[in-house]
Amino acid sequence: MSPAIEIVADRRRKVLDALAQMRDGQLSEDVILRAVCETGRDTDRDTMRDDLTFLQHRHCVAIEKLPRHGGELWLVRLTDDGLRAAQGMVTVAGVARRTVG
Repeated sequence: MSPAIEIVADRRRKVLDALAQMRDGQLSEDVILRAVCETGRDTDRDTMRDDLTFLQHRHCVAIEKLPRHGGELWLVRLTDDGLRAAQGMVTVAGVARRTVG
C-alpha cells in the first residue's frame, strides 16, 4: 500500500476514534476537523467532508446537514458498524486497522 493511501486510511481511522470517545458518538465536522489536525494529520474541510462521505457510504457514520450562514454544518454520528471498526472488531476497506488495543 502506498504511503498516501495509508495516510488517508489513518486519517479516517482518527475520525472514528474521535467519535468513539464521545458518550453520544456525535460531533460537528468542525470539531472532528480540529481533532484530526491535533493528531498530526493536517487536512482541510473539503478533504474532511470527502472522508466523512466515504465513511457514510461504508455505514460507519450518519451525517445530518444543518443549515448555517454561508452553507451548512455537518453533524456526524458514529454508527454501530463505525464503533465496531473503531474498536478493531471489524475491518473497513479504506480505514486503517487498530494495531494496538
